Amino acid sequence: MAAGMGLSVISAAAPHAVIWPAPDYGKVEASVRDLFRFLGLDAANPLGRWIRPGMTVVVKPNWVKHEFGPTVGRNVLFTHASLVRVLLDATLAALAGHGRVFVADAPLQGCDFARFRRQSGLAEMEKDYGVGQASACRLPVAFLDLRRQWAEIDDASSYMRWVHPLAGDPQGYSMVDLGARSRLVCFGVNARFGVTDYDARQSQSPRCYPVGNTVLSADVILNVPKLKTHMKTGMTGALKNFVGITGAKDFLPHFRAGSPSAGGDEYPDRNWLSHAASPVRKLLQTRAPLWLWKLARAGAQAASSPLIHGGGWHGNDTLWRTIHDLVDIARNYDVGGALRPRPRTILTLVDAIVAGEDCGPLKPRPKPCGLLIWGEDPGMVDVTCATLMGFDWRRIPLLSHLCDAEARAFTAFRGETPTVPAGAGPFAAPVGWAGEIEAARRE
Repeated sequence: MAAGMGLSVISAAAPHAVIWPAPDYGKVEASVRDLFRFLGLDAANPLGRWIRPGMTVVVKPNWVKHEFGPTVGRNVLFTHASLVRVLLDATLAALAGHGRVFVADAPLQGCDFARFRRQSGLAEMEKDYGVGQASACRLPVAFLDLRRQWAEIDDASSYMRWVHPLAGDPQGYSMVDLGARSRLVCFGVNARFGVTDYDARQSQSPRCYPVGNTVLSADVILNVPKLKTHMKTGMTGALKNFVGITGAKDFLPHFRAGSPSAGGDEYPDRNWLSHAASPVRKLLQTRAPLWLWKLARAGAQAASSPLIHGGGWHGNDTLWRTIHDLVDIARNYDVGGALRPRPRTILTLVDAIVAGEDCGPLKPRPKPCGLLIWGEDPGMVDVTCATLMGFDWRRIPLLSHLCDAEARAFTAFRGETPTVPAGAGPFAAPVGWAGEIEAARRE
């Protein structure tokens, strides 16, 4: 869809997923105001339907990482600050001076937060909304990096130099144990889970997630993801964004070690390069000198067969389960890991003004769409997004399993394909997914 066409769609199959035009980031406030008007919300207090004075509200953007290489200045990597600002203004209006507001996420361990603050507009938001900006009718907003560690990583080669501890969530963390409710229990106790460049020992105890108490204390979560392709899940939007509610990603199973014939889903069968590269990467990372790391990396890139590592392909049957667990927690659990008496409200506004295709989520190619996607159901939002991208949601495990009975804990999606406008897609799928998920794929 070309920006500014003035076209909106409410899918009959997904009544809580709305696509709305937003020509550019300079006009976000006007576009969101028009969207709220279209939804029949109060112009002076559009979020008052869900947010009331005295509540705690968490705005959850996608902060993933600082811009680097070809992504610098292209608005393709993380949620744009203009969307965060417009939601903060609407939240503060709804709270009317009574309540608490947080903007919080756990970027990748390789995110240099000082660089990110400058690039993303976060530094300016802290000045405009942070402590010291409170008034009789306006609350201060706390901006939080929920990570418990960050790593100095060479952006060009992914070589990890040092790992440093961080304070993380000032309210601490709750270890939420989903028990038999977890989507990972089907693998039993002998599964060898892994997370690329993290300590795999932590992920060997699935079903238990260290979630920030700031998130678990929220009455309402405003989810503001960036629409991109993703090497491990096909696409990333409303659901995948909840990976950022944890303080330690080494607790999050991303794949099972090895190929399917060996009981894993880290890479395909009969891919000799991936089979060899996985143990070599573990051996060299943080141990070998940078020159040797770069030499090995260059050799892998020069090989004739594609390098699939870290579960970055359509056969990944692990990460979607972890994501479903985290969305279940965000919807249904409180501080201390207890079930809530009623589900938490989650509202989503997807940044697809400039989306990302191909080598997402960290090296995507900009895909200008000029769109915002709004919804009250994260599952319905993502199915709508995938359809908009030209993907068949039935071929993406993260989305196809929304029809499972277990997913009813956080979504009302039941399997209808939404109708979306033509023109935004098709998106180029990442390596490992290309030819497998496109809606126009030939059987």
